[in-house]
Amino acid sequence: MALIKHIGVLNKNNIVDAVGEGIGSDIRDLGINGVERVRYVRLYAFHGAISEIELFKISTDLLTDPISQEHFKADEMRLPIKYGEWGIEVWFRNGVTDSVGETTLKGSRDLGVTSIESVDTGKGYILSGSIAKSQIHTICRRLLANDVIERYAFYEGENNIG
Repeated sequence: MALIKHIGVLNKNNIVDAVGEGIGSDIRDLGINGVERVRYVRLYAFHGAISEIELFKISTDLLTDPISQEHFKADEMRLPIKYGEWGIEVWFRNGVTDSVGETTLKGSRDLGVTSIESVDTGKGYILSGSIAKSQIHTICRRLLANDVIERYAFYEGENNIG
């Protein structure tokens, strides 16, 4: 079984997140008013025996604009959320063509990284504010995921105090 390494790319805090702001507006249009901020995160899952150096090279040279974006990595995907925030991940279902993943694989090989077998891409969202779990379900089903071709998962930031 292939190893999987995950990368997330998001705008730096001081850069406008137009996608996140648009989703926030759409959420308010649903009548859900507790959301204070939405951050959009591009998600990548690399399958294969990719080294940390290769992963860093792809992250910095291919996936991230160093002026406006930052990236993070994890052995298992987990958005960098804090207490009071929700993390939402949307990934293609098995068997759905992921053309961005295929392009990322080609770009990685163009950089000389040949240990990757495949790349999956997804969308992540970090929601801040006073939001109930049932509202998160509604947001996912109505706005963020097309159930025919995508699956979603969400989790709440944990209280790390004490």
